[in-house]
Parts: sequence; C-alpha cells; structure tokens
Amino acid sequence: MASKYLAAIKQIYKSYETAKGFCKFASGCRVLSVSEGHVKVEMDVTEELLNPPGTLHGGCTATLVDIVTTTALMATERAHPGVSVDLIVSYLAAAHPGETIVIDASVLRAGRTLAYTRADVFRKKDNLLIATAQHTKAFPASKQK
Repeated sequence: MASKYLAAIKQIYKSYETAKGFCKFASGCRVLSVSEGHVKVEMDVTEELLNPPGTLHGGCTATLVDIVTTTALMATERAHPGVSVDLIVSYLAAAHPGETIVIDASVLRAGRTLAYTRADVFRKKDNLLIATAQHTKAFPASKQK
C-alpha cells in the first residue's frame, strides 16, 4: 500500500469521521490501497445506509463513488478535487446490512480543464459487481478580483 499519496489520502478519510453533511457517509471507509490516480477502500453496510427495502441505498452508493473517485484524483500530482460535471452510476446488484463493499476508483485521464474517473463497487464476500460508475470533474479557471 506504500505510496507518496498514502498519508494524505488516509488523512482525508480520517477527517470524514467528524464530518458533517454528506461526507459523513464515508466515515466508515477503510483505505485498502493508494497509488498514483487510484484509491481502493472498503466499508461495512450498516443500517444507516439502507433504503426502505433494506439494501444499500443508491444515493449512498453514488455519494461514496463521488467521494472515492475524488480522492483518486487527489492522489495525483494535481492534488485538486475539482467540481463534478456529471456522475453516472449503473446499479447491478444489492448489498445487504452486515456485508462489506469495496469501492475501487481510478483516474482514467486528467487534462487541463477536465478529469475522467471511474469506479466499481463490489460485494467483498463474493466479488460480485454491485455498481459501476463514471465521474467527470472540472477544474474551473480561478476568478480574478
């Protein structure tokens, strides 16, 4: 897991433990690996993350994908989170309470103004793909005062 980005990425995830708002969803993430433009985390599906039928909520999955793809972007020389342009998530299977999911995110390409990332979400016990996503991030020009 050694990487020049490891400490910074672990610190980001540690900050989610006391976060308010949507980043609180990531408070249970455990960093598995970090390399240039790539972050892999796991987390347990808890009761707080469920939809009414009792499976991992799709909005939670999308939020986690947003967070993990953004940290993959932070694990690059640019080290800038950018802002979301689009986020496309395809849901393929369910995750249930007590199961562990793995979110594997990578930067496909980062240019001057846009970055393209992807993530796969797996159920750890059987490596079943439960969601796949694409996330485009923009780097707006800074405004002059």
